Amino acid sequence: MMSGMGRVRGLLLAFGVVAVATANTVVAVHIVSASATEAHRRQATLVSKADLSFLPPASSVATVSTVSSEPAAGSTPVGQTVPPAVGGQPIAVVDPSTVARAMVAVLPLYSSPGAAAPEGSLPNPNYLGAPLVLLVAGTQPGWVDAYVPIRPNGASAWVPASDVTLGTVPCHIEVSLGAHSLVLYCNNAPVFSAPIASGAPGSPTPTGSYFVAYVVRVTDPGGPYGPWAMGTSDFSGTYYSFEGGPGQVGIHGTDQPWVIGTFGSHGCIRLYNQDIAVLAPQVLPGTPVEIGP
Repeated sequence: MMSGMGRVRGLLLAFGVVAVATANTVVAVHIVSASATEAHRRQATLVSKADLSFLPPASSVATVSTVSSEPAAGSTPVGQTVPPAVGGQPIAVVDPSTVARAMVAVLPLYSSPGAAAPEGSLPNPNYLGAPLVLLVAGTQPGWVDAYVPIRPNGASAWVPASDVTLGTVPCHIEVSLGAHSLVLYCNNAPVFSAPIASGAPGSPTPTGSYFVAYVVRVTDPGGPYGPWAMGTSDFSGTYYSFEGGPGQVGIHGTDQPWVIGTFGSHGCIRLYNQDIAVLAPQVLPGTPVEIGP
């Protein structure tokens, strides 16, 4: 489905500790109804600020109590040019998209179908206690080709079909860095939009095709990540390590609302807290995220 995304295999073992998390309900979701959104919210894992300490990552549908704060980056006025980040070109997504939910405690990652041994693995659930869900690139008998949230951006791996359950997600997210905007599409129609802040000139947000790895509700809604945070499969081209984490790009709230509408983060996409509180409950793990210039 995301054939424009760079397909990079190998080096999976070195980065295999990076996981994906999700809500408990992923399979065969075709519409975002009020009842589905409420169920998704109830299933969200609650996390703390400390638990999310490696953002510029972001987050899963779990509830965490700690996400160490992303330091405030200097904001850049609206309209100022930001150097392009290491990334790719976004593609046109057609809803729905196929996702794979892991059904085993450790999901092995293979470089090719039928390979003798895996090159890495992803834990399920992840360290936040949220289940592992991946965006599917393709299938063949006995195997699923899935994108994985590890460096380099666009990495994919083959997983045994017997280890996952396939389902669909009805929505996708499009981000325009230059317009400082985010739009949620469901069933190919825009249903929500919001202004954003993205990476500052020294730490630009990479463009390209990614997916939501996990969605978390934060126990300190007034903190640096706001009430919700979503982790993506996008990784910073500036921060290869951040607060002990891999420099994963997140979509989350903020305690610095004045940066919205600017290039003013360390690479994460920030929204007003009231906007992330509307967006996150509608987004399922595995949802495609297209980030354009």
